[in-house]
Amino acid sequence: MNPAEITPPITVLVVDDSVSVRKALERILAPQGYQVRMADSAENALETLEPLPDLVLADILMPGMSGLELTRIMTDRGVNVPVMLMSGIVDEVTQRDAQAAGARGVLRKPFTPAELLPAIEPQVQAALDARAQRGDTPAPQAATTPVTPAAPAAPAVPPAPSRDGLLAGLSGVSGVEGAVLYSADGDRVAQFGPDLPESFAMYARFLVTAAATASHHLNRGDLSSLLLSYAGQTLLLSPHRDGQLVALLRGSDVAPAVARWQASQLN
Repeated sequence: MNPAEITPPITVLVVDDSVSVRKALERILAPQGYQVRMADSAENALETLEPLPDLVLADILMPGMSGLELTRIMTDRGVNVPVMLMSGIVDEVTQRDAQAAGARGVLRKPFTPAELLPAIEPQVQAALDARAQRGDTPAPQAATTPVTPAAPAAPAVPPAPSRDGLLAGLSGVSGVEGAVLYSADGDRVAQFGPDLPESFAMYARFLVTAAATASHHLNRGDLSSLLLSYAGQTLLLSPHRDGQLVALLRGSDVAPAVARWQASQLN
């Protein structure tokens, strides 16, 4: 099946509160011929279901209504649209909850185009079958010869991150060996020290959001900063301005000094 040959185009509704995740999915799907619609919350997704999309990709962990709740409501309303959920943690409990809600599966974030596209293809075919049942358009048959999909569009090369500016002074904190500041969109806006993989922005946002959510449910104070052991060193992840700060530390004892630097920048 070649999505670029389907008329009208296959519409995918992406539901995620992260701008960077929505943009990443659009960069993967649009060059393949998919028409991408976006919603920044489950509540907005329910308000913009008409006209019906062919497939919904929804994050599980979002402020307000979760992706699981969105799926349950769509199932209860008899909305015949396949839903694939997305989560940074996919375990047996998550898969069971997703199946009970009516989802077709759970995608582990972050993912590459090579992982995403084959995973959604069966659901796209199911969506086209649903189109045929509604009388919208005949369901296309699978191609008898392999079709080479169009290569995903190369993401725009971001400008070289500044070593100063928003991170001025942090490089002078003893024990801080590097840092990256991500914007709310997942773009690197400042950096010094060793590079992190480009996909780490998605991990950083997920981990910081998960910590903040845990803090809310546990009611035990601020858990929005995380310390992770990394190759004998320590990664500190925390919210900073509208994005996330990831700092590579010599040890966990450096974290309070970084917190003091953050406080001085935000005051």
